[in-house]
Amino acid sequence: MRAKSGRRAVAGVVFAICAIAIAPSAGAKEPVGEPVKWDQDRVTQYAVDLNDAVEAAVQSMRESPIQHSAGQRQSWYDLKEDLRLIENSAQHLKTDLQGGAGAEETRATFDRLGTLRREAEEDGRKSMIPAPVMDALVKAGSVHNLMQPYYHGKR
Repeated sequence: MRAKSGRRAVAGVVFAICAIAIAPSAGAKEPVGEPVKWDQDRVTQYAVDLNDAVEAAVQSMRESPIQHSAGQRQSWYDLKEDLRLIENSAQHLKTDLQGGAGAEETRATFDRLGTLRREAEEDGRKSMIPAPVMDALVKAGSVHNLMQPYYHGKR
């Protein structure tokens, strides 16, 4: 009986090692399908829309009352900082695309926006977000989603 359970344990460890070895890294952006054919005008317009939506979210944050509890306040400030960084990156992406930069030149900025978006979503989960701020954030997220296929393929 012990030999059988020992073999199962070894088999389980080998299986786990193989699964880890062949699994893509957690942060990897693997396209599921072929990227959508690059359309400079459309992606540039999306970047303009994204920048406008982010600016609206930042403005909504400024107009919203500060959170009252200490834990909520820190999450609120973290979200505010995330939005500041997103605003800078969205502006940079817009400027580069308007200047004629293509997918290769702007992919790093687009990916950085995705990382910042995930951080903002996590900070937002910890804070009570007023409806106007949430609406602006959802709009910015939907524009970012429209851009995704041009950089990383259809999902």
